[in-house]
Amino acid sequence: MNIELNEIFEEKYLVSDENSAKNMGSGDLEVLSTPSLVAFIENAAKNYLNNYLPEGMGSVGINININHIAPTLIGSSITVKGKITEVIKEKIIKFSLEAYEKEKKIGNAEHTRVVINNEKFLEKLHN
Repeated sequence: MNIELNEIFEEKYLVSDENSAKNMGSGDLEVLSTPSLVAFIENAAKNYLNNYLPEGMGSVGINININHIAPTLIGSSITVKGKITEVIKEKIIKFSLEAYEKEKKIGNAEHTRVVINNEKFLEKLHN
């Protein structure tokens, strides 16, 4: 696995009604919820990391430290930009990510994922 450190990647998301704080139960308003922002950020990191993983391998998020710093209306488009900042023993992958609505920064996060063998990981559920 030859992962590029500090190579910028990005992914776009549309904020829908199901992503609202009111719908998610994390608030009372029809704005992007923090749980949905976490999911967008994790998804962008996972998708990028998948480019480097052989068939049968995947990753799971084990840590996220997020700052949700600005509101976003339902119907808005957001862009998550990120980079891998550290690889530990080719298994633990650390990311730095930021989320934007147009040019407005709405959040940032440090996120860690662990590379897994999908089949072996699922077998653990049955033991």
